[in-house]
Amino acid sequence: MRWIFRFRESSAAQWALITTIIGIVVMAAIPAFERVMQFADEVEFRYLANAFEGSAKNVQLRSALKNDSKQKDIVIVENVSFRLNAEENNQTGFPFALENGAKTLTALRAEDCGALLEQFTDQSYWLEDRLQAAAEQISQPKIRAIVVREKGIEAQPYCRFERPVRAGIWSDDPSISARHVFAYYPASGRVEVLRETGEVK
Repeated sequence: MRWIFRFRESSAAQWALITTIIGIVVMAAIPAFERVMQFADEVEFRYLANAFEGSAKNVQLRSALKNDSKQKDIVIVENVSFRLNAEENNQTGFPFALENGAKTLTALRAEDCGALLEQFTDQSYWLEDRLQAAAEQISQPKIRAIVVREKGIEAQPYCRFERPVRAGIWSDDPSISARHVFAYYPASGRVEVLRETGEVK
């Protein structure tokens, strides 16, 4: 009972000191916590890119093993029909759309990229800039699917997927637009995690 009595006698200055110490410890821990959260967010996005690549390769391998009597540019995996690009050097092509999507790789659309993302990773996606405000309101992940057409005679279109970096405790400013990005090249089946500028990480 004596400790309760002493506890009640504590002065306001002592309480202020204790509160200040706790506040300093918490403030010092926040940057470390944010670094851990940012690292986890990046690892999660890399895992998503790896899952996409693995699924694309799985479809391609299933196509290589399928019966030749079936349509050559379509393979069915788990009741979903994928359209494949043309064979090259006797190697089966990679998926670039669902059966009801683009008929050729050169006709690839953002909708086709988004449909592949949804099938391969079960993630939601959005397509256009005008929907960005709405996309920012939905729960994670909010991945934007884009088709990229580079200039050049031999350049094939490819899919680009962007997701905003999760904001930290002090970063609730919606004007901050850092993004995780990965690209899928259906002509080769390659997936690369990119910097927002487009460079390979």
